[in-house]
Amino acid sequence: MEAIVYEETKLKHNKTKLVEYKEEKKSYYEEEIKYLKEDEILKFLGGISNEFHQMLFSFLFETGARISEALAVKILDIDFKNNTVKMTTLKRRNKHIVRVLTLSDSILNKILIYEKAKDLKNNDYIFAKKSGNNSISVQAVNNAIKKYFVAILGPEYREMGHPHTLRHSRAVQLLNSGVNIMQVKAILGHSNLMNTMVYLKYSNKDIHDSTIKSNQSLGIS
Repeated sequence: MEAIVYEETKLKHNKTKLVEYKEEKKSYYEEEIKYLKEDEILKFLGGISNEFHQMLFSFLFETGARISEALAVKILDIDFKNNTVKMTTLKRRNKHIVRVLTLSDSILNKILIYEKAKDLKNNDYIFAKKSGNNSISVQAVNNAIKKYFVAILGPEYREMGHPHTLRHSRAVQLLNSGVNIMQVKAILGHSNLMNTMVYLKYSNKDIHDSTIKSNQSLGIS
């Protein structure tokens, strides 16, 4: 069955004109989202020998955080007992919104080792080179990730060498793992669900099999 939608325009003498209606689509991302697949993520993270950068980029991927949000995290924001980090969502005007995200034992161990090595205090930034300093700059992160993308993944990945690529990659990976769209929205700190739904078209979750199972549960063959 096919349906065509028309826009009807009234003309003189009770006549009308039908013109095929093409709905305007609001694009939340003008360009295609660039992300790494799971094997590429593992290759990228596994290829970083520098312990500080390994911690930084593992944290960015796990949390799906914006780079500015990650660099604002302090030691006191980490709950080592409950494996969580409290992160301020920066893209909410005039509101102080925080989200509490679960961290793996692996990234927590990296943070603990670094904290002790640099003698970081509770009020210190995690991604600072030493106690009392500001966190490293966004530019320094951008330079480092581009270098690693090229060195580990190849020169064809140069344009993808950006912290936001890890955020996109995490969003798609979470959806592929079966995390529902509302949870992904909360993890990423989106205020609008439409921003999260953009990632659905990149997810390889098998819609065909899911539909068959759903039909079978209703006795539909």
